[in-house]
Amino acid sequence: MDATPEQQAEENSVRFGLIGDAGLIVLIVLTGILGGSLTILAEAIRTCLMILSELFSFVVMRRIHRGQLADLEFGTGKLEQVANALIGASMLGGGIWIIVKAFGLLIGDRPVASAFGLTVAAIVGALNAYFNFLAWDRMRRALRGESSLLMTGQLRARTVKLVCSLVVLGTMTIAAASLDAEVAAWADALGSFFVTAFIIANAWDMLASGIADLLDRSAGQAVRDAIDTALARQADDFDQVARVRSRRSGRVVFIELALRFDAGLSIAEVNRRIAILKQSLGRDIEHSEISVLALAPTD
Repeated sequence: MDATPEQQAEENSVRFGLIGDAGLIVLIVLTGILGGSLTILAEAIRTCLMILSELFSFVVMRRIHRGQLADLEFGTGKLEQVANALIGASMLGGGIWIIVKAFGLLIGDRPVASAFGLTVAAIVGALNAYFNFLAWDRMRRALRGESSLLMTGQLRARTVKLVCSLVVLGTMTIAAASLDAEVAAWADALGSFFVTAFIIANAWDMLASGIADLLDRSAGQAVRDAIDTALARQADDFDQVARVRSRRSGRVVFIELALRFDAGLSIAEVNRRIAILKQSLGRDIEHSEISVLALAPTD
C-alpha cells in the first residue's frame, strides 16, 4: 500500500524538520557548551530530546500511511498517543532541567556567559528561529482536516519550537547587546524561564490527553451528551438502555451500546432501528465507530 500524495506531503514536512534539526543541533550544542549561554544550552537539550521522540513518531507515521499496522484492530490511535506522550515527556524533562539551571544562574552558582559567547548565541538563535519558521510553515500547509493525531502532535511540537526559538533570539540579543553582566544574566535566566513555562504547559497538555486515552478513559462529557440526545430522540424504538461505553483511540471515538428491544419485533425491524440510531450518532459525533448490541427484554 502506497502513501497518498497528501500523506507524502505530511511526511515530507516532518522529514524537512528532522533533517534541519539534525544539522542545527550540532551548532546549538557547540554554542551552548563553548559560549556558556544557559538559554542556548537549554535549547540544545530540549532539541535533542525532541528529535528522538519525533524520529520515532515519523517512523510510526510512515508505517501507518502504508498500512503496515493494519493488525491493530481498533486503529492506530493508541500507538499515536504513545508517540504523543513521548514528545510530552521529553518536553517536560527538558523544562525541569532548564528551571534548575536558571535558578543556579540567578543565585550565582553558574557564571554568566562571555560577551563573545552571547553574541554567537544570538546569531545561532536567529538561524534556529528562521529554520523553525520554515519547518512550521511547511507542516501547517501539509496538515489536513483528516490528518492523524500524530501529525497534529508534530505540528504542536514544532509550534513550541518556533515560539521558544523566537524567545531565545530576543533574550540572546538583549544579553549580547548589554554591557552589564547582571543584565545579561537576568536576560539569559528570564528567557530560560519563559521557554520553560511554554514547554511545561504544552507537555502537560499532551501527557494529560495521551495518558487518559491510553487508560481507556471515556470519550468525554460532550460525547456522552450526544449519545443521550440521540437515545432520547429514539426512545420509542427500544425498551431499555443496558450499557453505554465510549473511548477514544486517536481521532476515532468508539461507542458501544447495549439496548433491550421488544421480544415481538422481528430481527429485520430491530436492525432497521439500530441502523437509524447509528446514522443519527454518526452525524452528531465525528470520526465515530458505533456498535449496538441488541438484547432480549428482561423477564
